[in-house]
Amino acid sequence: MGYDIYIQATDGKLAEGDENYFRFAWTAMPRTLDAMANFGMLTELPVPSVPPLSAYGLATDDFQPGTPPDQATANRIAEFRAAYQAALDYGESKPTGIPSYKLQVNGGFLVTVAEISAALAAYAAHPHADVAEMPMGDPTWRSWTTFLRRAQKRGGLRTY
Repeated sequence: MGYDIYIQATDGKLAEGDENYFRFAWTAMPRTLDAMANFGMLTELPVPSVPPLSAYGLATDDFQPGTPPDQATANRIAEFRAAYQAALDYGESKPTGIPSYKLQVNGGFLVTVAEISAALAAYAAHPHADVAEMPMGDPTWRSWTTFLRRAQKRGGLRTY
């Protein structure tokens, strides 16, 4: 159990290659989130709600493999999936950091380039940032900040 974090390419697909993947054990993520909070890299926002299937006249049976749905049901499924994806991809226009839920929940929320940029700017402005990545510190932190910088140059990241 843990957190699998993937860099997203600018085309919206997950980037390939080991350098575009980061894994936290479920016991390590709280420590990293604490450090990020201490550096002012996180924001606390509510998790966006995903519309219920019933809002689209759908039920879980409509997603079962087997008989293809009729055209009207297929259209409602496509609308639901678009709304669901929009909730996962939502980002504020002027973020001040990374919403903590996007890293705490294994739901595939997009951490946008703007959110990563705001988080890294807060980190760089912190008076103790210059010693945080020194060799005697936690090597996970150095690897994590390097990963964030790489994701900032690509299309963001997603946690699963």
